[in-house]
Amino acid sequence: KTRNVIGVPSMEERNLGTDFQPLYRQVKALLIKRVMLGDWKPGEAMPSETRLATEFRVSQGTVRKAIEEMAAEHIVVRHQGKGTFVTGRTTESRIHFFSMSNIDHEPVVRRTMVSMETPVAPANKNERKTLKLEDGEKVFRLHRVGAIDGKAVVCEDISMADRLFPGFGELLGKKWRSNTYLMMEEHYGVLTARADEWLNAVRAGKREAKELDIKAGDPLLEINRISFGLDGNPIDMRRIRINSREYLYYNSVR
Repeated sequence: KTRNVIGVPSMEERNLGTDFQPLYRQVKALLIKRVMLGDWKPGEAMPSETRLATEFRVSQGTVRKAIEEMAAEHIVVRHQGKGTFVTGRTTESRIHFFSMSNIDHEPVVRRTMVSMETPVAPANKNERKTLKLEDGEKVFRLHRVGAIDGKAVVCEDISMADRLFPGFGELLGKKWRSNTYLMMEEHYGVLTARADEWLNAVRAGKREAKELDIKAGDPLLEINRISFGLDGNPIDMRRIRINSREYLYYNSVR
């Protein structure tokens, strides 16, 4: 009996246990792996469904179903008549990681970084748990303050595994106003597939009060976020605090 190129036995060979994955899911896993390996970079077109079906020795319908699921998870973007493209921050990604608006609900596009700290240190207990790190692993920590129209309104703390992003601080020092997700993508080949967020109302501490020019105890909106890569593993954790008297957190749900 023959097996296809991805090692899936024919139906009569299969032992349909709890670990069984449908063929299209196996194709999807292989496609994601190849994206992670850099075979197709963010913004680049993937081979046609016909070509992939021939390569994997499966039906075109199986490949199409795998790609449809990847599109639903925003891993790829499909353009009619043009093909399928790997999602990136520079393509038409539907994932909006952090947007703000003014009190009239008009989106605020530009945010300028006014200060930044970038230490590397051993991960604490929360960082190890959230980022799935081993004891003794180090994290790169980024603290920065953002301003809109010259006024500081955002404090942000980011932690990421140093082994995944070695030298990130030095790189960011040269491009300190850059989008960190874009830097992960362009310089490390790590794409952010999704993010989970928790919102909370908090009071400003002494540090936020000083950085945002407000009083200690003033209300802030806190956003805690965990971002995940294509393989489903966490790649960074963030705590964002916004002075929401003049600006609001904006999210478009589709």
